[in-house]
Amino acid sequence: MVDSKSVRHLRTATRHKLFQPTEMSTGDAAKRVHILDLSTGGAMIYASDPPLPGTLVRLQCGHRHLCARVAWNKERRFGLSFTVPLADCDVLDVVTAQDALIAAAAARLKARRQ
Repeated sequence: MVDSKSVRHLRTATRHKLFQPTEMSTGDAAKRVHILDLSTGGAMIYASDPPLPGTLVRLQCGHRHLCARVAWNKERRFGLSFTVPLADCDVLDVVTAQDALIAAAAARLKARRQ
């Protein structure tokens, strides 16, 4: 379980909104999920069938595979607490990569309209 000091850290870490499709695995089963927000301490995830609190998972995030524990779930959203916090630069890499993909998609749409 997550101790109260870890929870306070998670709540004070800057959260970056994302909508990034990725994979998450629990044991041998992998499924498609979406990262909705990301911080150094954890992430909010969307899945059609979220795991129960306390479940250990492995999340693909950019080029990394992160180990985490499910802290809570509500309907199709759930929170992850990373077992090893990310560095700020790692979070920024994920956010920057998504921003670049969005900018490239916007440029392609603009080019089609012209």
